[in-house]
Amino acid sequence: MRILAIADEPSPRLWGELCRDALRDVDIILSAGDLPAKYLSFLTCFTDAPIIYVYGNHDDRYEKEPPEGCLCAEGTVVQIKGVRIFGLGGSVRYRPDGTHMYTEKEMSSRIASYRRMLRNTGGFDILLTHSPIRGFGDQEDMAHRGFQCFGPLLDTWRPAVMVHGHVHQAYTGSHFVRERNWNGIPVINASMAYEFDLPETPNKKEPNRRGVRFMEKASRF
Repeated sequence: MRILAIADEPSPRLWGELCRDALRDVDIILSAGDLPAKYLSFLTCFTDAPIIYVYGNHDDRYEKEPPEGCLCAEGTVVQIKGVRIFGLGGSVRYRPDGTHMYTEKEMSSRIASYRRMLRNTGGFDILLTHSPIRGFGDQEDMAHRGFQCFGPLLDTWRPAVMVHGHVHQAYTGSHFVRERNWNGIPVINASMAYEFDLPETPNKKEPNRRGVRFMEKASRF
């Protein structure tokens, strides 16, 4: 199953006339936040692949003007084509009036409130967030710190992969790291766009695990 993860800034190739060809083999599109609603709506015109999104810290208009034809995974598990996607958008609170911002304690409380739901779904295959894990692909300034509580969440449920955004490729330049590994779980920074394959058959020993196969390093996007 081919999955396209996007975040933070539109891909020039997707935001144009080459969009249909670029999306031809994509089965699911995951938006990790901070993308214009009209961009996501535009993509729905060129693919039958479902688009699932969470809120970024700049997506304050989404609630009034959500991207048309897309599914919000915020605080729920969306099941698409046999894949369970759990969404936790938002960033660390770096200003008091910010939308979709949380303290570490608030995000921990959010996660705790979803325990029963996650037990009912048997967990999830993909964790879709906007922010990264604290100390694991984030930055030191308050606006771009990650959440420490995401680490234990991965360790508890052992999904196949985590996808996040928030830390743009341009922020780190040549030091940008697309793929990391958290205790055996791939963690992907979706900045702009990135593809990966998710096998349709789960791991028998760990039902939520599937051997993620990354695409070639040179992204088509």
